[in-house]
Amino acid sequence: MVESNIQIAHEGKALPNNINVKLEKRDTILVDTFSGENEMLNFAGVVIDGNNTFVSFPKHFESNDATVKKDIQLLFSAIMKHYQENQNLYFAKTANLKTNYPFNAFFDIYNYYTKFGIYHEEIVETRRGYNGNVSWKDTIKNSSKVVSEKGILFLPLRIKKVKRKQVLISECMAYAIDYTLQHFSLFLNLPRVGGSSLQKNFLENKNAILRELYSLKGEIFKDINKKLLSDLILFFEQVPHGGTYYLKHYTFSSVWEKMVENYLNYHFVKIDSGKLIFEETRVFRNSFSKAIFYPNAANMGQNIQPDHYMGSNGEQYIFDAKYYNQIEGINYKQAAYYFFLENYSDDASNHKKKYAITHNALILPGNKEQRVHFRFNPKFNSEEKSFVIYEYYLDCKKAMESYLNEV
Repeated sequence: MVESNIQIAHEGKALPNNINVKLEKRDTILVDTFSGENEMLNFAGVVIDGNNTFVSFPKHFESNDATVKKDIQLLFSAIMKHYQENQNLYFAKTANLKTNYPFNAFFDIYNYYTKFGIYHEEIVETRRGYNGNVSWKDTIKNSSKVVSEKGILFLPLRIKKVKRKQVLISECMAYAIDYTLQHFSLFLNLPRVGGSSLQKNFLENKNAILRELYSLKGEIFKDINKKLLSDLILFFEQVPHGGTYYLKHYTFSSVWEKMVENYLNYHFVKIDSGKLIFEETRVFRNSFSKAIFYPNAANMGQNIQPDHYMGSNGEQYIFDAKYYNQIEGINYKQAAYYFFLENYSDDASNHKKKYAITHNALILPGNKEQRVHFRFNPKFNSEEKSFVIYEYYLDCKKAMESYLNEV
């Protein structure tokens, strides 16, 4: 296979000059800067056009020529995991992923292959006749009895014929798997079926293949095999025949939020001496999750929803994932979270404060030293001395690796 020509860029940064693929209008946005109006990348993902590959990494994701192939695999795997595990976000349009390749159908087909191998199932058809293998069970059940000098005859005979529907399905499976792995070897490093899987060009006869697959729907009864057939139909309906392939995530902030939650649950230890403390390996799992509170007595339907909340041992942690290139100004929402929840009580009658200490932090992509985002100037408030918002900069690649490896 010809070596791919890879260009590296980053979401939220200026579009590089002389890019080697064609982008769509929504892939960039115009932003006013001190130097004028700049065209900024608006997605994280990959565009492949022949031998040219353009990758837009997430904000503050560090990559270079030596690691770029591994990094593309990492990005692709993180996006696909998020898509497969958070379908509700995509159906509700909260998360926005666009691709012209049926990766989801491919992975379902491949999962079937890893569990069961290539599809194999036979069905037996019977017909009237006298040549071939006789199905005595069907003959006795369905044919007329004729008395002769030699005894009782059953006429006509029922001849059985094995119809091997697995031939088409297994060939389609092998083709879908190896075609995909051949075209996306840059970031899909999985074992192929091999053999003669790609000798036939199924895409040249896609409509005929689809008609045959649809005709088999009434002949398959096991749910797992029905699902396989549906995935194959979806694959051949959606697979493009050549041209440009792309996978673009326009709301990578939703992926970042899940990555942060995972990292907090597996690696966060505590806040000590004004620092968030993490460990590479942990012996127990935290319980950070999105929480919902209803603080407005004037309208009980209104709520606040911190991204990552946990209460433990008299302390509550209010963390929020922020997918920014850089933070500008005071994060008023995070300040509001503190004042809504600092005096939270389970018992409204005597209002005994539930948590003695409230911790507040923003988790952002980057490799900067963590720092204080906000602390009151005593001129404005000398009573809330414990009110601090921290900024913690989490290595995007490290968060992504943890998201894919921790379960």
